[in-house]
Amino acid sequence: MGCESGISKNIISSCITSDAGGLEITAWVFNRADITPTYDATLKNKITSMALVATKQGYKITGVKKLFNAGHDIVVADDRPDKFTHYFNFQQFEFAAEDILNVDAINDVMIFVESKNESVDGDGVFIGLGVKKGLWKSTDTQRANDLLGARNLELVSMAGHEEPYSRYILLDTDYATTLALLEGLMTPPV
Repeated sequence: MGCESGISKNIISSCITSDAGGLEITAWVFNRADITPTYDATLKNKITSMALVATKQGYKITGVKKLFNAGHDIVVADDRPDKFTHYFNFQQFEFAAEDILNVDAINDVMIFVESKNESVDGDGVFIGLGVKKGLWKSTDTQRANDLLGARNLELVSMAGHEEPYSRYILLDTDYATTLALLEGLMTPPV
């Protein structure tokens, strides 16, 4: 789609397409420089494969219940194409020295989340955020008597470096193959 304007297919917001929303409790995080996505030739927001740089790997953030929140906001300008600020929020419960330094350094990452709205073919289930421009900490707060002492973090697109699409969809053949792709990226290539 890119800079084109106008609608290209029907939108069906009905009882059949309505779902509950929400995210599963695992997110996959990659240092943006460590991974190369392969995009579909027709649907530019669809990622069909990903490859790691040698010796690099992805990481997981594991949460509970509704710990994660993710989404986007549109950025409209009179003299530029529409862009999108991507957003990911989570809380860190760990407090050991190494855990703190790990989160202190989280910047310029891409994150994939799994929607609870699962389709039959897996299309739209795995959502990519910050894929082209990265996500950066915009909020990082911790108070001993708030959120049971948890650290609350928000990662967003940096101003002026927003994404061209509201979300990226990762789909390699079907749900199971896509999940296996993400899980396979959690260990460095041999």
